[in-house]
Amino acid sequence: MKVSIIGQGYVGLSLAASAAGAGCEVVGFDSNKKLVAELNAGKSHVEGVVVPSANYQATSDALVIDGSDVVIVAVPTPLNDDRKPDLSYLVSACEVVGKALKSKALIINESTSFPGTLRDLIAKNIGEVSGIEHLYAASPERVDPGNELWNQANTPRLVAGLNEDATKAAVDFYSKFCSVVVPVSSPEVAEAA
Repeated sequence: MKVSIIGQGYVGLSLAASAAGAGCEVVGFDSNKKLVAELNAGKSHVEGVVVPSANYQATSDALVIDGSDVVIVAVPTPLNDDRKPDLSYLVSACEVVGKALKSKALIINESTSFPGTLRDLIAKNIGEVSGIEHLYAASPERVDPGNELWNQANTPRLVAGLNEDATKAAVDFYSKFCSVVVPVSSPEVAEAA
């Protein structure tokens, strides 16, 4: 299974390590070329996360995303000066994915965002750019950098898709490396968690 993770910060890199450890072929996409070079040299910038030595490639080349079975968006959503979420990174990620991905995939948002982001922003933006009917799901990031007690494997994971097929695909994916995966009734419920 090929998995592309957009954003290689503390959320994306942690996911990359878990998915690669579960045997997935992982592409870690990040626009920061210096970070990509460091990751490919095995240097982690996230406390407690080891860069996978097998099944992992960091890249700034969006074309490598094509052919992915799963694409996870894990980009920052900082607050702007008005204390509202800055969704510019999400919009950019949607454009990258929409242009690069030429076949149907499961697209999961892990970026912290308000309810409705998956349905009203991500699915619409990627769909408009790609013209492909992807599966979409939300699963809020569950990372506490440096915490030695809770990690990707033992922290319960909430998931919900825009339809049953997306929910099932997301549950199947996360079950590869998470011991407890909890499907919820809608992406909005997952996003509100």
